[in-house]
Amino acid sequence: MTELSNPARSRALLIGAHSFTDPDLEPLPAVARNLDRLAELLRDPSVWGLDAGHLSVLAEPDRDQALDEAGRLADEAEDTLLVYYAGHGFVHDLSNELYLALPRTDPRRLYTALRYQDIRELLLGPQVRARRKVVILDCCWSGLALHGAMSATGLGGLSDIGGTFVLTATSETRTALAPPGETYTAFTGELIGALERGVPEAPPLLTMTTLYRHLYDALVAKGRPTPQQRNGNTAGAIAVARNRHRPPVPGPGPGPEGAVTSVEEPPVEEPSDEKPSDEDSSDEDSSARGTRVRLPGRRRRRTVVMASALVVAALGSLPVALNLIGGDGSDADAKAKSNLTVTIGVSAPLSGDLVSLGRGIRDSADLAVKKANADNAVPGVTFKIRALDDKGDVASGRRNATELVADRSVVGVVGPLNSAVAQVMQKVFYDAHLTQISPSNTAPALTLGDGWQQGTFARPYNTYFRTVANDTAQAPAAARYLYVKSKRRKAFVIDDKQTYGASLAQSFKKTFGEEGGTIVGESHVDAGRRDFSTQVSQAVNAGADVVYYGGEYDAAGPLSKQLHAASPGVLVAGGDGICSDTYATVAGDGADGDICTMGGAVPGSLPSAETFIKDYKAAGYNSSYSSYGGYAYDATSALIQAFKSLHVDPSDTVLSAKRESLRAAVQNVAFDGVMGKVGFDANGDAVSQAVTVYRLSGGAWKAVQA
Repeated sequence: MTELSNPARSRALLIGAHSFTDPDLEPLPAVARNLDRLAELLRDPSVWGLDAGHLSVLAEPDRDQALDEAGRLADEAEDTLLVYYAGHGFVHDLSNELYLALPRTDPRRLYTALRYQDIRELLLGPQVRARRKVVILDCCWSGLALHGAMSATGLGGLSDIGGTFVLTATSETRTALAPPGETYTAFTGELIGALERGVPEAPPLLTMTTLYRHLYDALVAKGRPTPQQRNGNTAGAIAVARNRHRPPVPGPGPGPEGAVTSVEEPPVEEPSDEKPSDEDSSDEDSSARGTRVRLPGRRRRRTVVMASALVVAALGSLPVALNLIGGDGSDADAKAKSNLTVTIGVSAPLSGDLVSLGRGIRDSADLAVKKANADNAVPGVTFKIRALDDKGDVASGRRNATELVADRSVVGVVGPLNSAVAQVMQKVFYDAHLTQISPSNTAPALTLGDGWQQGTFARPYNTYFRTVANDTAQAPAAARYLYVKSKRRKAFVIDDKQTYGASLAQSFKKTFGEEGGTIVGESHVDAGRRDFSTQVSQAVNAGADVVYYGGEYDAAGPLSKQLHAASPGVLVAGGDGICSDTYATVAGDGADGDICTMGGAVPGSLPSAETFIKDYKAAGYNSSYSSYGGYAYDATSALIQAFKSLHVDPSDTVLSAKRESLRAAVQNVAFDGVMGKVGFDANGDAVSQAVTVYRLSGGAWKAVQA
């Protein structure tokens, strides 16, 4: 039989972080309100009745404070121990662990955050006497506590230990939600509502399973992130709240006209025949599946009430239905009503070292949207872009992905610039059926899978496409040019440890060796490296006549300058990441002769790009379209053409429902674009895999081989 957790022998800890010293972390004022109201409710005798000394609220703690307080309460609790957290969540890039933000957390140094695994280990320590434990997490990526990559080893959640229930606001790939203008965060707001008003048709005590099902239904109905749960043994039967819901009890006799009256009889509990949702853990004990309240005569009264509700709903929706054809029935009003705004997201570096490339992507996408609107490409539809700065940074890219997924008007995304950023965005978009088309990613694994070097191709995510050639074409073109045309025989290879740079380096080494060249050495450096004195010495001492760099221009420029100062005859070569005017400026006069490769061509060399270049200049953008502008324009155009093929009703306002259909349409897109033929093969790669080699001459890149 379900019983309320004994408040005298139970403890609860509420942790929140709503303000942050790092400017990149958005303040969350709703979190502070979450804590205040939850504390009030848990202390209320009509809910749980915890003594003030048995409930601790840490509104803005540091890491040690949070762990010390959790440890203190864990030592005291004998019945149930509840731990709640609300704030920002992060995923560690290497371990895939969940970290919880604190006021002084630096997202780039996650050791400044609260590691969820530390909380878990503390709660499972031998000194903890509580026979039942509840963990509630309201943050992005919180589902990692249940389904993270560590779960196979027993580290992913608490559910491997009997008597523990874990409830999370989202899955492991979704962001949580703090809706503007609402008092609480989306997830905790529904939890507070359940505690305040109770849950209709639920037993007198709210078990964790009952709360989960109620939250799931409420949040899904509103189109908000889906909560998750997992429990060990009968943990779903843990009850930390009384059900405040009390159906009205009308008196006997006739009521107002149209009303249904009856005398309530005492409720009788019967087993629920409701099936648990797919989100319910399969290890939940059948005894914890809850009960329903059955009232004598309930079936008949429910039928009448439902019929009345349908009448009210129909009357309430009538003005809305009439408004679809205009307030006065005029054609002009109908046309205004039919206009639909569709958003195309853009993620690119709009600040930092790669800003010149990022802004070129953003502005080229904007130009494609303006052209589509001017041409009335899709009647009744206005396109716009929503550009987010990912700084070329993995963590920022992941945040951008979740933010774009949460925007229900976004039907597709152009970007990102960097392959490493794309790697963390892919699954987020895939889970939401949201198409992304990159104008610049060249890492083969993004479309071919991790086994591509062994000849095993397996597309990881069918929502990912690109308009540029991948490194399986780009780096080999450089290797062949250097060996055949430039007569280079000894190469020293450097990469920046990023997905893009490492894959370029691997492809180059393979082809250069096949051509007959020798790899005389290699080095792996951090992407932020600007001092290459060690690598320059190694290359020169090894007799290298070319240094191939897998990475971006912001590092390749200093490398070239330092190398040519030490040995003027050695060339620097790289991929499209170094094909930048900034590279030439930083590298200096000694860099003449350096080469880079690019999938397709620079727009200026193509007749098909003449109109694009003219329109771009006329638009007055403060940036150059740069290396990837033409590809970004084509990527945006592909999304627009695919959307046009869907025959969308302009009165439709739930655009996110079209995402899967759009993905399928993008797969079949085919047209003549700025950079040539636009289309995608079965892996999502561009049908055109042409590569051009460029040579630096007089401070400018000039095509030498296509």
